[in-house]
Amino acid sequence: MKNLNLRILPGALGRRPQLRADRIRRDTLTRLAAALREDDDNSVQNALDALVDAMKHDAPDVEVDALVADIEDLADMGRAVMDLTPGDVQQLAHEAAAAANLASGHVVQLPTQQDRRSA
Repeated sequence: MKNLNLRILPGALGRRPQLRADRIRRDTLTRLAAALREDDDNSVQNALDALVDAMKHDAPDVEVDALVADIEDLADMGRAVMDLTPGDVQQLAHEAAAAANLASGHVVQLPTQQDRRSA
């Protein structure tokens, strides 16, 4: 899953498991940078400024969500989704099982590729 930069990090020492999605963050920021580069009427910059101002004043979540949606629309950002290969899904499933085992103390087993072919 090298090119996706997507991993499940098992929780340890009382911390919850986490999903690390570096590629989504990179894609989001590069799309935002491209939108700012093409922002002839400053609409994207103005929307970002409104979000910064809202954060300074501890705006309610619903207001922040609306401002983020405005930026996504102005920057022509699609949904934050990534295509996964069957190998990516298998790796994530194994990482999730390992994280669940660590967090719960119960053993979660996944069928292997061989087990699925014989079923």
